[in-house]
Amino acid sequence: MFSLNEQKAIELGESGERAIREQNEYDALQYVDYLRELGEELLEANLETDLKRVVISLRNIGNKAIQKKIDNIASTVLNDLKSLSETALEKNFSNAMWSFSKAAQEIGKGAIQFKMLEPVKIALDTLKTIGLGAVEKKMEVVTLWTTLALEEIAYIANRQQLEDLTKEAKDAREEIIEASELSGFKTREEIEKYPQLIAQTVGQFSELQDLQPAGYAARPNEEFTEEEFFEDEGDIGEQEPETEAGKKEK
Repeated sequence: MFSLNEQKAIELGESGERAIREQNEYDALQYVDYLRELGEELLEANLETDLKRVVISLRNIGNKAIQKKIDNIASTVLNDLKSLSETALEKNFSNAMWSFSKAAQEIGKGAIQFKMLEPVKIALDTLKTIGLGAVEKKMEVVTLWTTLALEEIAYIANRQQLEDLTKEAKDAREEIIEASELSGFKTREEIEKYPQLIAQTVGQFSELQDLQPAGYAARPNEEFTEEEFFEDEGDIGEQEPETEAGKKEK
């Protein structure tokens, strides 16, 4: 059963995605702004579970903007995710921080695939902020996942022959690893082993395919066609129910 805040976040997200499909950038940006404001209210009220739903809706709008190659909406979403994540870090919202990291990862991977450079730069900056904050707050899963996300983006950027972005992603990952080791948190060995462990797990459980790290399988998850890009995108444990408005639209 979803709370009223979660339902509001779902409906705002669906409206934002619909606006992008209709090529209405003004309305899409308005819905992004409404989601940011809702996120700020939920942070102030310490409602972490509801906040995660805001992050998912922002992520979905950002993914749709990347699919349609609309830089300014994708960049706005990423900037809002970064702003909200900084406050969530201060409040030690470790569960929400994983959602923030995954959101920046997905949007960043799509942006690098389509060579949308400005959103990629913001995604990298967001992931670096999340990763360093996670180390400071001793958030194990967030630290490991964020370094994995940066490694993936570096891998894809290298495939796209974008040397500057490859270096930027690698440097951000290295900075997080060094900060982790200096603080006596996760070791380099533990961080580097993490993607391999996920790849092994994914090999046994096909329903976790959306978590497959790039570069660790025959068909890593960055190898999609433009037509299928995020059209059927879903999250383990984070799928949104379809609202009545969405059903009628179909």
